[in-house]
Amino acid sequence: MSSRPTTDTGETERRLADARRHGDPDDIAEALARHANALVQAGQIALARQALDEAADIHHRRGRTYDEARCIHLAATLCRLEGRPGDARERAERALGLVEANTPIAVSAATELGEIALLEGKATEAADAYARALASGEAAGMVETARAALLRKRAIALAAAARHREAAADLATASELLVRAGDARNALRALIEEAAALQQGGFTADAEQVKARARQMAEATRDHVARADLDLLDSTQAITRGDVAAALAAARLARQHALDGVAPILYVSASLAIAQLAEATGDRLGAYEALAVGWVTLGDLLGREVARASFEPKLLELRERWGAGAFAEVKAAYEARRRAAPGGEPTTPTER
Repeated sequence: MSSRPTTDTGETERRLADARRHGDPDDIAEALARHANALVQAGQIALARQALDEAADIHHRRGRTYDEARCIHLAATLCRLEGRPGDARERAERALGLVEANTPIAVSAATELGEIALLEGKATEAADAYARALASGEAAGMVETARAALLRKRAIALAAAARHREAAADLATASELLVRAGDARNALRALIEEAAALQQGGFTADAEQVKARARQMAEATRDHVARADLDLLDSTQAITRGDVAAALAAARLARQHALDGVAPILYVSASLAIAQLAEATGDRLGAYEALAVGWVTLGDLLGREVARASFEPKLLELRERWGAGAFAEVKAAYEARRRAAPGGEPTTPTER
């Protein structure tokens, strides 16, 4: 049987049928694993999980504990993706029970338990699972980038559990590890996440210090996406202290940096923030304009349907709050201003 990998489900199904005809359990288990991979690529998650469960059962009967654990762990992940956290947890725990703590499968299975717990909103349980994964990884000689990734995952759980100082400490370590590994981009991301954790926890002075370091790195590398993230953090902090003007200015900077960095999600976040802040100051025209321009710009980047899904609900909310007549007046004022601007075009988002 050829060892050439394939993601064609028809081909892997034929190979599996051939292996079943010959009746060799080892060949069947291998064919099942390859078919599961092809099924995942095709989005057939439930069938892929069934194939892995069958492969795991074969490995169990053949006494190959590590291969059994590997298949069970992968099946756990697929159960989670199916929206079956209970079955996912049962498989992940079973995989952990089959292997030594200092093995890659132990790291993966413990990490999966963390993902399951986060999905269920059990932040402390997730943090404990990630801690177990980190301990196994360190015992197994985990590389620095993998350890940093796990630290960032645990930080998400710790922040969700309102343990912001601990989350920030994990992120600081992750950033240092990534610097040593030569991954400057993700080191900067971890640094921004550290600032966010500190800011969310109310440790404003410490957050500002970390943001200053991150901003210096972002400016040195011309990382517009990082700068947009930092601007949004500044906007949020300004709202906290009641400075709406500063919040609005920071959100506008974030929108421009997101556009320069071609970061659609950040662009949408900044545009929505601008609209909300403008409305809060009584600037209805500014609020409408932020959403209308955002709709058109995102449509140019990602297509009309994505833009509509991102901005239409917010425009409908404005119409509901202001009333149809007042909304129509603001819309007309926006269109008139667009026509009067040099090179302006009168199109509105719904007409594009």
